[in-house]
Amino acid sequence: MSFLPSGPGRLVVIAFEGWNDAGEAAVDTARHLVAVWGLQGRTLFSGDDYFDMTFIRPVLTRDADGPHIEWPGCTTHTGTVPGTGLEIEVIIGTEPSYRWQEYTGRVRERLTEGDRVVLLGSLLADVTHTRPLPVSTTAEDPELAAEPEIERSEYTGPVGILGVLATTLAEAGLPTVSQWVAVPAYAASSPSPKAVLAMLGAFEDLTGLVVDQHELVDEARAWETGTDALVDSDEDLAEHVARIEGMTDATELPQASGEAIAREFERYLDRRRRED
Repeated sequence: MSFLPSGPGRLVVIAFEGWNDAGEAAVDTARHLVAVWGLQGRTLFSGDDYFDMTFIRPVLTRDADGPHIEWPGCTTHTGTVPGTGLEIEVIIGTEPSYRWQEYTGRVRERLTEGDRVVLLGSLLADVTHTRPLPVSTTAEDPELAAEPEIERSEYTGPVGILGVLATTLAEAGLPTVSQWVAVPAYAASSPSPKAVLAMLGAFEDLTGLVVDQHELVDEARAWETGTDALVDSDEDLAEHVARIEGMTDATELPQASGEAIAREFERYLDRRRRED
């Protein structure tokens, strides 16, 4: 399938730092799209209105012009996907501390009729770094959920800003899909390039777009090697990982089909064509 606008609309990708971003995988995926497609960024809003600065600290950076304060907020990155003419906007924000309805309303104002929205999130789960990291693709809209690659969202319970947006945008009639990658709970203290790779693969399956991986494959291998060393140094953790591996293999491998292999091969061929 191709979850792309059929008319003049744009593809809008949204990710947030915070509760929705285990292992920084969601925001890192969004930043990867910004980088490989050369999108131009600007600040939508930042400052004290939505954030508790004793909890979400501003960041001090330095460059040739001197020190700068980076305030938590929300930025937009716009442009076109090279070779397609598709207009895209990538919104990256920090989950707010206050005024969630106003905050989501300001994000909603960025969207117009005809746009299609992909929300990116990552969560901690009982998955292992030695196996493919699963990505779920869901929608609130039953018509979207009828598509082969999309499932109907059934979650109930506490939600982060992505859950609020998914429901709000669906109620507004904007086609919206949520993609969540599972990150090993025991290895979430650092960025997870393997989770970014998994999310990019699911994003490609959803949209039909091909995203250059650049150094991600090498970074993912290095991350796996480092996590192997972490697990090997802790006997209890090694037993825990082995237990997850056994459960994963028992429940997922019998269901592995040629479709997954075919999708991966198609992505490989698409990259080869792009390189040629």
